[in-house]
Amino acid sequence: MPVLRSAGIILFRETKEGRKYLILRASRKDDRPEFWDIPKGELDKGEKGIDAARREANEETGMDNFELNPDFKETVQYFTRREGKPVPKYVAVFLAEAKNDTVTLSWEHDAYEWLSLEEALKKLTTMKKAVQHADEFLTKSA
Repeated sequence: MPVLRSAGIILFRETKEGRKYLILRASRKDDRPEFWDIPKGELDKGEKGIDAARREANEETGMDNFELNPDFKETVQYFTRREGKPVPKYVAVFLAEAKNDTVTLSWEHDAYEWLSLEEALKKLTTMKKAVQHADEFLTKSA
């Protein structure tokens, strides 16, 4: 059975109103429900997870001015569908502090929001636990 491997970055900012997380809404022209996620995507052949995560963050948000936290990494596993069949997907999730809030979306997304943890957890589709764990990690590290 094929397995999909992806990587992504939870981007956050510390603001006067508290910590904010960047989430993106997938562009969809059909009747599927809204899909909110972190910047992430599949690894290219021979690419390391961290390199794919950086690339995807830049491609999907236009951001490259962020500082990765070397002490946080989580793997999220869930099933997606390919050609109508369930396929396991493994996502290496990293954490980075954005140095600004300027986002330039790619064609893959049509909206973004910087949200508090509680607001982000209400909207996120697959990465809720990873973002919650990132927030717990940041709170402990502070």
